[in-house]
Amino acid sequence: MTDFWRKLESRSHSNLYFALALLPAKKREAFRDVYRFLRAADDVVDSDLPEGEIRGQLTWWRNELDAIYTGMTIQPATQRLSASIHALGLSKTHFSTILDALEADISRTSFRTRTELEAWCEAVSASLAHLCIEILELSGDVVRAYAHDVGVALQLANILRDVAEDARRNKVYLPIDTLQAAGCSIEDVRACRYTPEFAVAAKALAERIRELIRGARSRLTPSERFGLLVPQVWADVYLALLDELETQRFDVFSRRPYLSRSRKLLVATKRVAREKGKSLAHFAFSESV
Repeated sequence: MTDFWRKLESRSHSNLYFALALLPAKKREAFRDVYRFLRAADDVVDSDLPEGEIRGQLTWWRNELDAIYTGMTIQPATQRLSASIHALGLSKTHFSTILDALEADISRTSFRTRTELEAWCEAVSASLAHLCIEILELSGDVVRAYAHDVGVALQLANILRDVAEDARRNKVYLPIDTLQAAGCSIEDVRACRYTPEFAVAAKALAERIRELIRGARSRLTPSERFGLLVPQVWADVYLALLDELETQRFDVFSRRPYLSRSRKLLVATKRVAREKGKSLAHFAFSESV
């Protein structure tokens, strides 16, 4: 497991890490600890190891998670994660659901329908979003609904960005019904062949992503929007990524879409200014009535 732990220790350069600067140190470190744990598990699933060995490593990882929650002896690399879990009361259920979804992905090569795909996204990404709101110490039905919808949306955006990379691993996450509705062949996707029909299918998924984020945001109060500032920034970054994809007509096979650090910082700055302004305006209005 040496390589596994090395990945766990070193996985700290997510495109979204810069947004964590908006948080107090305890919450910032908790986000990083959770991310390292789950990204390391995801790396195992995406590796070229034999299927039996991948399942064995995930089982070992589940056992380590059990040890964290039962107070048994844990590996040094999970001591920080254990501290964050116990300090913030993070739910084991969400971790387990994600590991279940990752294990289900080992032998799967495609999804038949968008509904089927979104159910998987809910397990693997909305569960992570629920852990995020636990770290932020937020609650309520609207906040949980936001975590669900934005979690699904960001996973769909990841899928759209990574079509070519996944195809080279014989994985096609774009649902077959969406491809067929656009007249796109799954064989073309597997072969990394860009076609106008693929662009139509990709655009349909992009619109679904925007719809989920738009709907999730529409239900938030000003105070909830400000409390969810970090995931709001993440959503804006992915919306900017969709804009970038559209400028290249969703041709993800020629080059992987990329946002510069300065572009992401600009996106974050605009969101912070927008939400701070709305929060202050809401406070002023509340005080006057």
